[in-house]
Amino acid sequence: MAECLNSKQEVDNVKCGICLSAFTKPILLDCFHIYCTPCVTKLVEGKETLICPLCRAVHILPDKGVGGLSLYPYVQEGSPPKSNVKIICQMCNTENNAISNCIDCNSKMCVECSSYHLKHNIFKSHKTETIEIECTDIIPPETKVPKPDTCEIHNIEFSLYCESCNRAICKECVTQNHKFHKCEPIMFQTNRRRDLLRSAISVIKSKIAGIDQEREMSKYTENNHYKQCRLWKEEIRSHTQKSKETVCKIMDLLADVNLTKIDEIQKQEIKSLINFQDVLETKKLSLQCLLRSTEDIVKRSCGGELLNGYAFLYQTLSNAVKEDNQLEVFAPQFCFGNQLDHKHIENCFGFVKRGERPNIIGAMNSHIYSLPNICGAIEWKKIHSDSFKTVLSLFGVCEDKAWILHEDTWSGDYIQLHSVKGSDLGCQIPRDNAEQILRATQNELWVKSDIVIKKITVGINSNQEEIVRLVEFAGTNCFLIDDNCIVAYSVEGKFFHEVNIDQDWPVNIDETTLKTIPVEEKLAAFVTEKPFRITQTLSKHIILTCKDKVITLDRNYMIYNIHEKKGSEFRGICGDPYGNIFIVDYNSSKICLFNSNGDFLHYVSVQGLSNIVDITRDSVGNIWLANQSSNVHIYSYL
Repeated sequence: MAECLNSKQEVDNVKCGICLSAFTKPILLDCFHIYCTPCVTKLVEGKETLICPLCRAVHILPDKGVGGLSLYPYVQEGSPPKSNVKIICQMCNTENNAISNCIDCNSKMCVECSSYHLKHNIFKSHKTETIEIECTDIIPPETKVPKPDTCEIHNIEFSLYCESCNRAICKECVTQNHKFHKCEPIMFQTNRRRDLLRSAISVIKSKIAGIDQEREMSKYTENNHYKQCRLWKEEIRSHTQKSKETVCKIMDLLADVNLTKIDEIQKQEIKSLINFQDVLETKKLSLQCLLRSTEDIVKRSCGGELLNGYAFLYQTLSNAVKEDNQLEVFAPQFCFGNQLDHKHIENCFGFVKRGERPNIIGAMNSHIYSLPNICGAIEWKKIHSDSFKTVLSLFGVCEDKAWILHEDTWSGDYIQLHSVKGSDLGCQIPRDNAEQILRATQNELWVKSDIVIKKITVGINSNQEEIVRLVEFAGTNCFLIDDNCIVAYSVEGKFFHEVNIDQDWPVNIDETTLKTIPVEEKLAAFVTEKPFRITQTLSKHIILTCKDKVITLDRNYMIYNIHEKKGSEFRGICGDPYGNIFIVDYNSSKICLFNSNGDFLHYVSVQGLSNIVDITRDSVGNIWLANQSSNVHIYSYL
């Protein structure tokens, strides 16, 4: 893309991510990517959701459709600036503008010549680059001054910041809902957050510079790849010729061996034939002599002599008749070998395969850009902490309250509702073998108990409703993602169970509601115990914690990223609306900050905590932490 400069100052040359042109009525999505309204309208035609073409984030369209999306007020509509510099194509006689330059030919090319250049076999390997046009007399667009935000309740401009609620308020709000909260002028917090965002922006710029460097390296790798492929093609052709010659030599050698063997067999058998003929000749002479003497005895002997010698003479004649010589000749016979099989020839000749990929852990973590995150830049501020007599095993937070799962030898097992200050709100239900709390509101709980996931309604008419029953859930940890999908991992079977519960309860288990996804061998080798937590990020990745590994998967449960730290034990996970992922490290008593792609960014400073077991976030935005000593700590963060 051509880049315009004016007096070495940057000009806003960001284009629509769909049409790659200047914005027309730009729309700002929740993922902070900007597109033209006509482009978005065409993209979501006939759909209820919008998938961002750049980051693949899924956005649900409002009731008004595209018209209900937020407009981006900081970009002026219009066409891109025109250049007063014209570069003519050097490949053809037309006076078309040149758009690219062939380094090998040292010639400027227009669109048609550039297209022909890329298609022709002779020029296909040439290296081309986009022509950068230098523009002058560019008048930057005027920036619109945004209107001040006002309170929806009192219609008064925001002037204060409530530290307890982590939100902007007006002067009237202080006297009502935020009467006892700690507040300060909004200007201070605004400036602090602007500084944090500027710091993050500077890192993004450095990341863009790093991407440019990687792009140049990829071009260098591309050229080397072309060169390596050409060398291998020549090597294969040479190998083919050598293989043909080798095969022909082997064939000739085998033919000579077989011909020599035929000569040897022929020589042996001819000798046998000659010997047999000699034996027959001797036998003939023997019989002729016997015949002559016998005939003389019969004709000339007297009666007594004939009678006395009859028995012996007759026996001699009988034996001579019975004696017989057999001819044994073994003529050579050529036995054809096995037919030349394609697979056998391929094994002998060789075959092409991809080179070995680098180790996935090193590949994923070799280029991580540490983005100064809003949550990690400032230490969290403690709102409240409380200690429980019973052992805290799990908690489900709803608004500013929490359902806490207790295990008490003396008073029995139960699930109890507590306030933000830790006080008992008087709402307690039997545990009933509940192992996990999957979802919680003030009046409703989704819990897992052995192979059953059920909904418990708390109130005047408390009741229980079975959501789904699955034998494969036994001995696993189940987690809720996408609001209507329950996921569990089987260590023994080495596959994920995914149950769709978006229908009438109890769910009927069949091919449409239950998916069993086998995992690749590498993932099965990493996950040797049942995952402590599984969650889904804003970028639609699946993150799970298992011992000293944080494993990020795509939505097809294929490995996307792996973070491993020896000596750690990663447990609880929670996310926030900004895409941050907080994961507690039980052994090091730290909270690790990851982005939604599973890249480790840095540690979050939280003082005075040890052996952190679990972490979650309430709807107000506060972070709840639980440690092994049955303490619950509540923090707010910027």
